[in-house]
Amino acid sequence: MNDDDTSAEVLSAAVKLVVWDLDDTFWQGTLSEGPVVLDPVLVGLVRTLNRRGIVNAICSKNDDAPVRAELVAADLWDEFVFSRVDWTPKGPRVAQIVEDAQLRPENVLFIDDLPSNLGEAEHYAPGLQTAGPEILDRLLDLPQLAGKDDHALSRLRQYQLLERKLVDRQVTGSSHEDFLRSSAIRVSIHEDSAGEVDRLHELVLRTNQLNFTKRRPTRDEFVAMVSDPSVVSGYVEASDRYGDYDICGFYAIDRTTGALTDFLFSCRVMGMGVEQWLYERLGRPELEVVGDVASTLTGTIDWITVDDGTDHDTGATADRGRPDRTGRILIVGGCDLSTTADFLGGDIATEFAHPGSTGAFIHAGHTETFRLSATGLTPDQEALVDRLPMVDLDTYRSATVVDPDYDVLVLSVLTDYTQGLYRHKGTGLVVPWNQFTVDVTDPERRPRLVQRHARESMDDAWFAWFADEFEPLGGITPERFQENIAWLAATIPEHASLILVNGAEFPLDSAKEPDRHLHHRTMNAALDDVVAGLANARVCDVRTFITAQDDFTDHLRHYRRRSYLTMAEEIRSAGAATLEVQPERWTAAAYAKAYRFAGRRRLEVERLAGRVRGGSTRRT
Repeated sequence: MNDDDTSAEVLSAAVKLVVWDLDDTFWQGTLSEGPVVLDPVLVGLVRTLNRRGIVNAICSKNDDAPVRAELVAADLWDEFVFSRVDWTPKGPRVAQIVEDAQLRPENVLFIDDLPSNLGEAEHYAPGLQTAGPEILDRLLDLPQLAGKDDHALSRLRQYQLLERKLVDRQVTGSSHEDFLRSSAIRVSIHEDSAGEVDRLHELVLRTNQLNFTKRRPTRDEFVAMVSDPSVVSGYVEASDRYGDYDICGFYAIDRTTGALTDFLFSCRVMGMGVEQWLYERLGRPELEVVGDVASTLTGTIDWITVDDGTDHDTGATADRGRPDRTGRILIVGGCDLSTTADFLGGDIATEFAHPGSTGAFIHAGHTETFRLSATGLTPDQEALVDRLPMVDLDTYRSATVVDPDYDVLVLSVLTDYTQGLYRHKGTGLVVPWNQFTVDVTDPERRPRLVQRHARESMDDAWFAWFADEFEPLGGITPERFQENIAWLAATIPEHASLILVNGAEFPLDSAKEPDRHLHHRTMNAALDDVVAGLANARVCDVRTFITAQDDFTDHLRHYRRRSYLTMAEEIRSAGAATLEVQPERWTAAAYAKAYRFAGRRRLEVERLAGRVRGGSTRRT
């Protein structure tokens, strides 16, 4: 058990799932005893992990409703999967989370402030990695949590899909086979492996539990193999009534021996019978199984249908609904678009606000940083950026203007509406940071700023240095903002269009941001005026659907999740027609709650199941 400060150094394997305790670990205080305080650094940490493809779960001794309310208010509930909140011992619950996530305990990290809980979890899930809260300051720097860029949150969505399936099966109470027969599983086989070499090689390297041969070829070796005429290789894609699992399996057969040299599947399709079905379809070729595999190749699979979109005998592969290249979307912005993207599918690239290496939050999408991205930084400016935790070099290398490769640019302008600007006296580097109403170079503000940002490598000496080196410019003026928008519209690819997401104007009562809606009103008017003269730009107008106090969470730029769904639909109708709006089924939250209370509220669960079977609809 890792119960001292060395825990950060002894993580033994790549982490794919972090299970969080809440009281005195994720937040300060004990929820059952009074108010708790959410650390914004840890909030950002969870979001960052998800965007690295490392998902997060909860195991807490608490009542479900207040925990949910706390996390919903922070717009964080949907960043977690497989949450187990009740008063039963944690060991069995953590083990169940590991099983439900279809992971090995070695790839799961459980963080709790009580050593007894960590020891109990290790007992029930042998091999589980554990740590106390002391690991948190260094968590994002550990190589075992490096993950891989997943700003599209594809892995989080995959686990949310898996969670919904588990809940459905729990509610219906049918056998596993009957449940699979009702799931409408479809599989297609593709023989154009060379066309998907990067994704397939990644699958080969990452897959363990359903990897029957355990081969780990280098990329060059893999490319040579799929191009070798003496090898027959292919991959499979699967879908069911819950969603699309994309590429989820790979095989390679040596023509000379007729034996399978590679046969592996993503854990996303574990328990669906895809590996048994494919092995039978390939004619049960010779296969030497290496090591432990979480499946056998026996049994009859009668619940899988071949997807007619693919002729696997000739190698001709149909489109299967993949977005056309002409619909590539780049989405750039902060919390508003990051959450909105949860509801969107299609050919999407993103640049979102995110925590930097010190934990300081790095905002994306200010038009002044686009300007500097277009011209490029000098060596002196690059060296300066290395001393600034609130920006990084990628801030000034935005794909918005650097080698732009998109057909639609969706940009939230709230960063312009919100942040102050600071110009370096020597190099002219412009840095957006903090509220435009706050001058961070003011010595009278320094104690409070140090208190807030010291953990992000910004202590008193750093703020003194910053005040000496930078001059405050205040917020961007409406005139300069208009100039930048017109410049951006002229800079994006000639065929591309620009969708600008504006700000709410509802008079939200906020002591921290008094009359902020009036500033939004001024900036929105400036945006409307400049866009009226641009043929390739349109406004996604949040004023049409953010209209009441209940549409907000904690301030004027954070909306309720339902509003982000509306925003996704508005963005699509504003010109990003190839985007797919994918609202969560209304049953997702209800199922989750039903699942947690199934033992003592079986009647409610059965009623819920009855309503669902009666037919809920999904808009697209």
